[in-house]
Parts: sequence; C-alpha cells; structure tokens
Amino acid sequence: MANTIEDAYRRGKTHAIIVVAEGYRPHTSELSAMIDAMEIGFSARVTILGHIQRGGSPTAFDRMLASRFGVKSVEFLLAGLSNVMVGLNGTEITPIPIDDVISNVKQISEDYIHMTSILSR
Repeated sequence: MANTIEDAYRRGKTHAIIVVAEGYRPHTSELSAMIDAMEIGFSARVTILGHIQRGGSPTAFDRMLASRFGVKSVEFLLAGLSNVMVGLNGTEITPIPIDDVISNVKQISEDYIHMTSILSR
C-alpha cells in the first residue's frame, strides 16, 4: 500500500484516499502513524466515514424500521432466542444467527480492483 501511495505522489498526485474496512488491523490511527513515519510525500488524515454518514436526519422509513427492529428484538428475546441479530429480509424482520453474520466474509470483486487501478492513475 505504501508503495502505491508513494508511486502516486511521484506521478504528481496531491492526495490519496485509503479505504480501511471496519475491524482491520492495524487500526486507522496506527496505520495513519505508520504512513506519516514513512515520509512518502503525504501526511495522513483519518476520517471515520460512519460519523459523516450518520450526520443526516432520519427519514420516516428509518424511524419506523428502527422501531420495528426494537419490537422484534424484544419479541425474539421473549421467545427464548439468543445469539441472533434482527435483519430485514424483503419486508419481513427475521432473526439471523450471529455465527452466520460473522462467518460471512465478503470478497472484493476483481472488477472493483481493476476499476480502482484505472481511477488512481
């Protein structure tokens, strides 16, 4: 990653964007410090996208969905379900086993990787 950023700097790029998945190690602050210590031409600045995304006002749909999730969560608990999360399946709210959620690793499409190499030139 550092080589890619350094190469972009050498080609005249004035900035770079690095997207880091939630839970990635090292954490973004550590990664930022590592990039700064390498002195590759850029100084790093961390922005937590979730904080920006959460800045808008919730819509009526958002409020209703949150209320439905809350009600279903309590109903699932009262029914004896545990180790599940609530999820929206079509229009139905269903319990999803936590093990299914954390074992579902999504791979990045090769098309996206190719696209980023074109856009970063």
